Amino acid sequence: MSRPSLKITRYEDGVPAGRFAFEVWNPIIAAYEPAATLDNGLTRMMGLAEQLRLMWVQRDPARFFLSDTPAPVEDDNTEWAEVRVSARARWVYSTRSFDIREWTQARSRSSAVETICNEVGYVSP
Repeated sequence: MSRPSLKITRYEDGVPAGRFAFEVWNPIIAAYEPAATLDNGLTRMMGLAEQLRLMWVQRDPARFFLSDTPAPVEDDNTEWAEVRVSARARWVYSTRSFDIREWTQARSRSSAVETICNEVGYVSP
C-alpha cells in the first residue's frame, strides 16, 4: 500500500539561516506538495491517508497506480527527516532521516513527530 508522508528539511544556507521547509508526499500524484507549517503538513498527510484507506476499502482501480514515497536522494549535507503513515485498521507510523535512511516503525504519531523534529532541530512555535 502506498503511504503519504511529511518531510521536514532544514536549510542552513537559506535566508534566514535555519529555515525549515515542509512537504507532503502525495501518492496519488506521485509528488511532494509544499505545506506552510508542520501542523498543515500533518493535517494534509492524515487526510491523504484516509483518502487512500477509502480507495482500498472501496477497491478503487486507481489504487494500483499509487506511488510510494521515493528513496532519499544522496545530496550535500542537507538535514531532513520524514514520517509516513500506513492506513490500516490502526494507523502505523514510520520515520527515516538523513542519517537513518531505512524506515523505522514508531510507537505512535506523537513519538514519530517528535523524532523527526528532533532530527532536524525543529521546535514548533
